[in-house]
Amino acid sequence: MILGELGADVIKVEPPRGDETRQWSPIVNGESAYFMSINRNKRSIVINLKDERGREIVHKLVREADVVVENFRAGVAKSLGIDYETLKEINPKLIYCSIRGFGDSSPYSQRPAYDIILQAMSGLMATTGEEGRPPVRVSFALFDIISGLIAAISILGALIEREKTGKGKRIEVSLYDSSIFGMSYIPMIYLMTGRVPPRLGSAHPSIVPYQAFLCKDGKWLIVAVTNEKFWSNFCRAIGREDLIEDERFRTNPDRVRNRDLLIPILEEIMKGKTREEWMKIFEEYGVPYGPVYELNEVFEDPHIKSSRIVVELDHESLDKVKQILFPALFDGRRLKPKSAPPTLGSSAREILKELGYPDDLVDSLISEGVVCCDR
Repeated sequence: MILGELGADVIKVEPPRGDETRQWSPIVNGESAYFMSINRNKRSIVINLKDERGREIVHKLVREADVVVENFRAGVAKSLGIDYETLKEINPKLIYCSIRGFGDSSPYSQRPAYDIILQAMSGLMATTGEEGRPPVRVSFALFDIISGLIAAISILGALIEREKTGKGKRIEVSLYDSSIFGMSYIPMIYLMTGRVPPRLGSAHPSIVPYQAFLCKDGKWLIVAVTNEKFWSNFCRAIGREDLIEDERFRTNPDRVRNRDLLIPILEEIMKGKTREEWMKIFEEYGVPYGPVYELNEVFEDPHIKSSRIVVELDHESLDKVKQILFPALFDGRRLKPKSAPPTLGSSAREILKELGYPDDLVDSLISEGVVCCDR
C-alpha cells in the first residue's frame, strides 16, 4: 500500500478464494474493515497458481516487474514455481522480497505466524498490562505493520542500489526478527542489566512520572515528565513545589527508584480535577500531557481535523470508503491515493490485456477458473 502511495503500480495476486482478511469481521456491505485498512493503491487479480497457465501469467507479470513481494511459508513459493531462483531467470533485475514469520533458515520455518504470536514470543505481552494480571495484546497488528515498513524501506534501498549496479536482489524480512527490533529499549534494558523489565501498565521503566492518571471525571490523562525542567513545571502545576527538591524525587533516577512512594501521591492529586481542567493547567505550565482518547474522540481532535489525514475514496461496492493517508508530507502536501482497496479480481481483464492476452483467451482463462473475475 505504501509503495503504491509512493507511485508504484501494485498488482495484488490473490488465491481463488481471495485474501483471507477479506473475511475478517466486521464486514460492511460485503467488505472487511480490516482489508480496507491496508489494501488501497492495488489492482486485484485472482490466479490459480497450481495451474500451469496461472504460473505463466505470473511469469509474464514478472518480466515487466521491478519488485515481487510474497509471504508464503518457506518452500511454498518454490513448489509453486514463483521462488526467487526461478523468477530471477526470467528477470535478473528483479527485487524479490519475502516476508516470513520466522525466516527460511529458522527452526520454526514451517510454523504459521500471526501478529499475536509474535507479540507473545517477542516479550511484548509480558511487558504490557499490570503485574499479576493476564498478558495483554496490543490492540492492532503492531509487528505486521513494523515488518511491512521494514520491507518497504528495504525494497526502496534495493531499488536505489540497482540503479548503480544493474543487479536485482533477494530480501527476506522476518516478523520475529522485526518484533525484536521494534521492541527497541525494552530488550536493551535486559541485555545491558540482565533484569527482566517489570509490567507497569501505562508507566515507563526508565522515566517517572510517565503514565496515565485517573481524573475527577473518570477520564484518563497521560503525563510525560522526561527531564528536571518538566518535573519542576509539573510540581508547580499541581501545587506541590515542595516535591521539586524532595531528596526522594529530585532527579529522574530518584523518582524511578522511589516510584512506589511518589505515584500514590500524584494519583491522589490528579483525582482532584477533571481531565479538561488539568489539560488547561498543564498547557499553561508547559507540562507534556495527552488525553487518553476513545476512538470516537480521536477523530474530533483539532489536529486530526486540521491535518486532513482522513479522506473518502470512491469504492465499487461501498460507494465511499474512508481511508487514513500516509503520514508524511512531501513539499507540504499529502500523497494522494490512486485507488480505494480493490474488490476481488476487479482488475483481471485489464491486467491480462496489458500482458497481451486476446479477448477470447481472457474469456477462456476466466471460464476455466485459472483466473477469477468479479465482473
